[in-house]
Amino acid sequence: MWPLDYALAAAVTLSALCAPYTKVEESFFMQAVHDLLKWGTVNSSFDHLSFPGVVPRSFVGPLIISTLAYPAKLAGGGQAEGIWIQLAVRLVVGWLVVWAHSKLRSAVGEVFGDTAARWFVVFSICQFHYTFWTSRLLGNTLAMVPMLLAQTLWLRSMSYANNSRDEQRQCYRQMASILAFTCIVLRFDTAVFAVAMLAVGIASVSRRTITTTLCISMLSILTTLAVDSYFWRQRWMWPELRVFQFNTVEGRSSEWGVSPPHYYFTYFLPRLLLGAFPFACIGALTDMRAARLAVPYIAAIAIFSANPHKEWRFIFPAVPVLNICAAAGMVQLRRIAPSSRLATLVGASFAAASLVIAVLTTFVSSLNYPGGQALAMLHNVEGAPGVKVHIDSFAAMTGITRFGQLREDWVYDKTENLQPSQFTNYTHLITSQPELHNSSDFSVIGTQLGYAGLRTNIGPPKQVARDLLAGQLPVVVRQEPLVWIMRNNKWQQNA
Repeated sequence: MWPLDYALAAAVTLSALCAPYTKVEESFFMQAVHDLLKWGTVNSSFDHLSFPGVVPRSFVGPLIISTLAYPAKLAGGGQAEGIWIQLAVRLVVGWLVVWAHSKLRSAVGEVFGDTAARWFVVFSICQFHYTFWTSRLLGNTLAMVPMLLAQTLWLRSMSYANNSRDEQRQCYRQMASILAFTCIVLRFDTAVFAVAMLAVGIASVSRRTITTTLCISMLSILTTLAVDSYFWRQRWMWPELRVFQFNTVEGRSSEWGVSPPHYYFTYFLPRLLLGAFPFACIGALTDMRAARLAVPYIAAIAIFSANPHKEWRFIFPAVPVLNICAAAGMVQLRRIAPSSRLATLVGASFAAASLVIAVLTTFVSSLNYPGGQALAMLHNVEGAPGVKVHIDSFAAMTGITRFGQLREDWVYDKTENLQPSQFTNYTHLITSQPELHNSSDFSVIGTQLGYAGLRTNIGPPKQVARDLLAGQLPVVVRQEPLVWIMRNNKWQQNA
């Protein structure tokens, strides 16, 4: 079944190639990997010391990723800069997730059969969020690797027909250890899913399991304290504990928006699962093994729903589990349908529709990085040394990272809240607000388009049919200028 694993790897790779730049959510981890590749030991030039963000994040994940991506730096002649090195870093993460996903796929085959394992991978390939975000340096994505391994052990520990009692306890013990490390070091909110998984297999708890998990927990705490206290230059730095205090104890996550309680079930899950959603419902309702997987995760999502602030990233670990339910649902549908071929055709149709949505959404999402594209444009149009470029907040949040800052003889500055007169100290600006800068001081030398919404172009049915036959969709992706490159007139005259 390895060709399906390679197909998933190809989908993740193509998504990364289509959109190699990053967004603000990925900023800390991407900048941290760059700084580790460039300097290794912490110094005042590290990005997080100048722009620490709202809450700290752990350097343990970036240390692992930068170590695995180090050959890309060697291939680049020892340079840490270059979008292709950034792409290599992202592919390290994406391929790690695919590797862990293949382990879960193997367990699905053992428990549910080869047909279910195939559908499990097919549904995963056809989901936009799973392929597009798998290679992105989010805390949620880094945590997906151990979460997938834990889900693999969870599934095997629940397979009473194939495992002895000792094997079940061993799987449970390994799963508990992995979950402890994940929650303590990588992503604290995975604890909600971890508790749900551990509760289902509570009968497999032994004294050895408790002792091992406590030891792994202590080692995880000591690891993050040692690593992060060093890199953050603060004593007793435990980032995920700080995040827990900020989001849960202080309840400040609501400052980033609130959503109604039903939002995860009525909005996020259908978009995450796409065509797999109805089959996941069928699997959870008709297959007892799938129900044992789905119920704890649905309960965990219900707990997340109590938090007013909601993001799809928080429930990302549920996607593989619900894809297993969808695969089991397809197997059940083939059994109860009058024709297994008809059931297969229905499943393939839903998967194909999901794939079309994923491809179109990937294209649209590739237009969301005008900042990174504008910086690349500046490097192409300006080759003079001694450039001092100011990058405004919007540009910095839409694709600009240190990997894209190619020139050692240039200064790249992201200082915020400058007075209008202070901008004349720069030779170039990458800005989303060109109207703030006097035309006598700066001239526009480049404009970068970006995504500006969708426009429907639906006419009479005959016209729509003609457009579709001609390869024209009834929905048009609008683009408009979002970022401008400006050059200081006095600097140009002196140059």
